[in-house]
Amino acid sequence: MKELGDAQTANSTLEEEQLLEALLRDDRLRSARGYRQRFSMSGRSVRLRPPGNKAEQVIEQENEQVKKQLLDQLREVPPEVFEHIVAALFTAMKYEEAVVTRHSRDGGVDVHATLVGGGVMTVPASIQVKRWTKPVTVKEVRELRGTLPPGTQGIIVTTGKYTKDAPREALSDRLTPIHLIDGRLLADLLTEHGIGVQASRLSLLSLDLNALASITGRAESTTQIIPSQLSNSTQRRYYIGKMPSDRDSCLLDSIVTMTSLADGQPTWDDYIASFKQHFPTITRSDEARRRSRVLVSLGLVDIENGHMSLTLTGRHLLENPNAGFLYDVFTSRIAGAQEIQDFALSLTRAQLRAKLRTEPPAGLSPTQAGLVEKWLHHLKPSIPIKPSPHAQ
Repeated sequence: MKELGDAQTANSTLEEEQLLEALLRDDRLRSARGYRQRFSMSGRSVRLRPPGNKAEQVIEQENEQVKKQLLDQLREVPPEVFEHIVAALFTAMKYEEAVVTRHSRDGGVDVHATLVGGGVMTVPASIQVKRWTKPVTVKEVRELRGTLPPGTQGIIVTTGKYTKDAPREALSDRLTPIHLIDGRLLADLLTEHGIGVQASRLSLLSLDLNALASITGRAESTTQIIPSQLSNSTQRRYYIGKMPSDRDSCLLDSIVTMTSLADGQPTWDDYIASFKQHFPTITRSDEARRRSRVLVSLGLVDIENGHMSLTLTGRHLLENPNAGFLYDVFTSRIAGAQEIQDFALSLTRAQLRAKLRTEPPAGLSPTQAGLVEKWLHHLKPSIPIKPSPHAQ
């Protein structure tokens, strides 16, 4: 059974790594093509980036205008120049031997190239280019297919668009597939490979409350913490704030409710208004903000560009509101949580609280250690604690 559990854990870790790599590839590709990135990542925490950053919107709009101008220029160059530009693009896309055909012998094909896969498989490609503003139709797709030798990849590149039925004809299961590149994708590919455009890089700043959350607890503590007192492992963890509500209620339910309010990427102001409705004892907005930051410390939510965003961990909690999962998240992320849990295994709660007042974990003040213990107690009331000698 242990081997099975280890295998399942390994598979889960592999799937997470593959997902993270896929998201990173998507972001790198979008950035190279001049688009706003979809995701934000901090360590293994991933979230969908919210809308609302005006600077990014302006940049993306300007990039779209540049691509439009690029297509306009391509439509004005001589046909043979456009063919050489397409050949250069396919060379940049790792095709080999991309050459422009002689016009007297092209048979409708303008560029020949070879796709090499892993140094083993080679696929010849016949590329037809069209500097058109009108749509490419089924007729052109069929004509190119009729010229292809067996085993040859057919590609049409146009500065315009395709009719609605052209893609269906191109990708028919019964026939040799023809790959279609329209003007928008052509502009994206040229941008990605730096052909006809130049990219300038400027750092765009955004608020990182993840970093702030890691020191919030120290700032709120009544005892000053000297940075040199912190161990390396503590520095990589987060400091917890007050519980979401002072009322006696199930902490898991409260955290799940708080996390659910962040679904849909509300603005932070809208989130705080909803928070105060669900937790009416918290009447001040600044206090509601402080309480809601515990979600950032727990890695359930991030705040960027004035919007709340669920992380993958937060989404998992909403889909599976499990106390054990939340407890594991807490002990893995919150400074001092694991140490205090270890103390609790051999002490009564009264003894534990007394110990934390005089010997808190390194990097925590007694006040902060007491707060972590309170969270642990409410998150996992069944925590194995030595019974009090006065208990009946």
